[in-house]
Amino acid sequence: MFKRKIRRRVWENKAFSFKEAEEFDTKFWKKQKASTKFSITWMMISDYLKMRGKSGSLPRLRKSIQTIKYL
Repeated sequence: MFKRKIRRRVWENKAFSFKEAEEFDTKFWKKQKASTKFSITWMMISDYLKMRGKSGSLPRLRKSIQTIKYL
C-alpha cells in the first residue's frame, strides 16, 4: 500500500485575527506538493478511523460510475 516517509517539521504562526490565520494556512498549503497533501490526508483518515475504533484493514475507496450520452 501507499507508504511514504514524511519529513517532520513544525510550522508556527502567531496570528492576531482569524483573517491572518487563514492567510497563513492558504500560503502554507499552496507551497505543498500534491503528493504531500495526499500523504497528510491519508494519515488524517487513518487517525479518524483509529479514533472510531475501526483499526485494522484499510478503508475501501468509494466508486461512482456515471455514463453521459450526448443526444
